[in-house]
Amino acid sequence: MKPLRVLRRVLGLVALRLAPLLIAVPALAHSVPLRVAPPAMVATPAATPVPPTPLPATPTPAPPVPTPALRYALGDAAPYLPILMYHYIREVDPEADPLGFRLSVRPERFAEQLAWLREHGYVGLRMREVAACLRSNNCPRRAVALTFDDGYADNVTAALPLLRRYGFPATFYIVTGFVGREGYMDWADLALLRDSGMELGAHTVSHVDLAALDLEAARYEIHASREALEERLGIEVFSFSYPAGSYTPAVARLIREAGFTSAVTATPGDRLERLDALPRRRVLGGETLEGYRWYFVPPARLGFRGGQNP
Repeated sequence: MKPLRVLRRVLGLVALRLAPLLIAVPALAHSVPLRVAPPAMVATPAATPVPPTPLPATPTPAPPVPTPALRYALGDAAPYLPILMYHYIREVDPEADPLGFRLSVRPERFAEQLAWLREHGYVGLRMREVAACLRSNNCPRRAVALTFDDGYADNVTAALPLLRRYGFPATFYIVTGFVGREGYMDWADLALLRDSGMELGAHTVSHVDLAALDLEAARYEIHASREALEERLGIEVFSFSYPAGSYTPAVARLIREAGFTSAVTATPGDRLERLDALPRRRVLGGETLEGYRWYFVPPARLGFRGGQNP
């Protein structure tokens, strides 16, 4: 029994020695972090890059189409087209005012003239239409253009009602600096002409002799008169009349540079050679209806060339 007792004592001593170790090992296991192997990196296939959406290309602006220069020379093919010039439609005592009498046609006589035109099949044209048909050599066979210079008040009170009655248009050349003065139309009158289908043309600001001015002053008179009409009436002005028919080649060049489609003089002529210097026949006060019909015959056949009407 003695050896057994000695073995137990030895085992007890060994257990006493091992107990602290058995207690410390689990605690150590919990206090020391385990080394976990990092996860294996799985290669992800790279995404195919999406190309950026291209911006719409800015269109290259087309080069501006040049406006063709107006043709003013008509050559020999242009037919004779009577362009008649009026000033006043009124009654005037020839003894009290001889000059005013020559510039004035009585309302009754003007009505007779319009009736004669209609009876003989004449087609009335505005001056912008005259320019267009002469350029294309396609004017009506019996065309006539009625024009009025300066802008007198009786143009709207006496001439307009008769033009409406007989169905004829006309072109009224306005001195814009005179608008609203006594004896002249005002802007409301000009608007009535516009609304009645009449054409309004430029006739300078002050009715000055353009041939006597320097070019800058002439340019002002030409441009300012047109601008006033366009701004006040909301229209486009195509036609011009030289005051007293006076101009020079340099003044005619200003008309072309300004883009007017036509310009009229105050001298008769049977050849319509240039649209920037169209001849006109002045209808004289006291003219009989028999004499009126001769205004439609080329002047060369009547035995006179250039200058004022006989």
